[in-house]
Amino acid sequence: MTNYVLIQPVPEGDGARCGYILNYGQSFKLCAGLSLESSFPQHAAYRMRDDFPDSTSLHEVLYNLDSQLIVNEKARAFLDAERVQHIEYLPVRVLNHKDREPQERYFIANMLPLVDCIDLEKTEHEENLLDPDELMNIRNLTVDENKIPADFQLLRLKAVSGAMLIHRDLAAKLKAAGFRGFSTPEVAEYQGN
Repeated sequence: MTNYVLIQPVPEGDGARCGYILNYGQSFKLCAGLSLESSFPQHAAYRMRDDFPDSTSLHEVLYNLDSQLIVNEKARAFLDAERVQHIEYLPVRVLNHKDREPQERYFIANMLPLVDCIDLEKTEHEENLLDPDELMNIRNLTVDENKIPADFQLLRLKAVSGAMLIHRDLAAKLKAAGFRGFSTPEVAEYQGN
């Protein structure tokens, strides 16, 4: 058994389903493993999707079409208490269907830097001719855990920046704490890029 699994925001029950980020034209930077603390706009927001009018519950992890890890204050405090490093929290507004903002605050967990740990021999993929730094048509994503520094419990992969990993023990603690809005499939189950 591997020590890491994927972490993916998922819609659960009546959990809010948000669209793409608003008021931030450089959203690609959210997957680049770069510090954005000094440049991230205060008015960046995620709005609940009109095509899911009954999906309004705000879970600890907020589902969004950007597949960003958006956590509320409680989840952030939990991650801080677990001493999760290499994360900067970017405040982001959440708007309901009537463009009202709830009292609860949310943050994009920006993981930095990207970690170069993909086992290219075991991962089936194609080269991306437009961006040689990113893989495409990935099947059986496999990581070499020896290349993951010991102090990374939550990370984003270099060359597959859409994939976020969480240490299996930390994922179990989040689930035991009752946090909602995310799933933790095995790394080989990754679908994307």
